[in-house]
Amino acid sequence: MTDKKFQFDEAMTELEAITGWFESTDVDLDQGLVKFERGMELAAALKEHLTSVENRVEKIKVKFSAPAKPAALTLPDDGLDAANLFA
Repeated sequence: MTDKKFQFDEAMTELEAITGWFESTDVDLDQGLVKFERGMELAAALKEHLTSVENRVEKIKVKFSAPAKPAALTLPDDGLDAANLFA
């Protein structure tokens, strides 16, 4: 994961492989510690990437959201017929 561009799919696949390894019955403690550390690194990188994507989505939504329309002006109902006001 030292690439310039983060490879989300590759990181997720590697994390899933590590998880699968831990679910097997033949787990070596020393090897498990190394895999656990790598899994934690991957999980942190994935979380950071997802947060970055979420922030970009929010910025895009703000950029393209329509400005709020002003509320329509309503006059109080005083019992007068608007059609007969100027008659």
